[in-house]
Amino acid sequence: MRCNNCKQILNDKISGKLNFCPICGNKLFDDDKQFLIRVFSVGQRENLPGNMLVFVDERILYEAKPGNGVLFSINGGFHTFKFRCGVRSKVIQILIDSDFEVKSYYNTLTGLIETGFAPVEGTSNGHTSQEIDAEELSQPIMVSETGEKGFRMLLGEDEPDYDIVATSGLLEGKLKIYGDRIEFSPDNMNKPDITDYINIVSVRRKMGAVDVQCEGNVHKIYSIPKDIYNEVMVYLTNRIDSIKG
Repeated sequence: MRCNNCKQILNDKISGKLNFCPICGNKLFDDDKQFLIRVFSVGQRENLPGNMLVFVDERILYEAKPGNGVLFSINGGFHTFKFRCGVRSKVIQILIDSDFEVKSYYNTLTGLIETGFAPVEGTSNGHTSQEIDAEELSQPIMVSETGEKGFRMLLGEDEPDYDIVATSGLLEGKLKIYGDRIEFSPDNMNKPDITDYINIVSVRRKMGAVDVQCEGNVHKIYSIPKDIYNEVMVYLTNRIDSIKG
């Protein structure tokens, strides 16, 4: 993200409630302005696990078919975009202070979702209501007033984004990672250990394991396969930061 005034790059973890540049002190955005966002679903299309789902602020859901895109308007300010294709997802917080063109695709070689945000030069003044009405905006396929939990209910799903073999201390079992929580189910035990993201203080790397620090200085450490370790760390960090704001 960058400041539209001094053009300096801002920390990606900057608070979405902040409305002044920590570098130059000027106002970052005007939430009365309306901008246009075009999201294109591009790239490799073979063996895709499904269409690209685009969640805006965990409230509005659009669907982009491979080779096509969606167009919607949004007010200025910090916004969260979540892209999901199959079980893979990617969450990005971005400062909207102009129109943006977004390219997204599921990379069949890495199994990851790739995205690129490009501001449209000369659009920082926003658009009038008449200009917005003249555009052929895409209709959302769902709207949720209760965030991600509402989408899971509307979509009729509550499947984990990751379901992997893990160990915690001397216990072996399954680690299921959802959009709002972690569930560790040791073998031969019926009740899983559930950790909600809202109660997590931090997630750190610890000698190849995932160190989840909870409130009260409680640490839950999970050893997971190396081939998915970095992806899980990035996913957890982004999700927890998004939920806790």
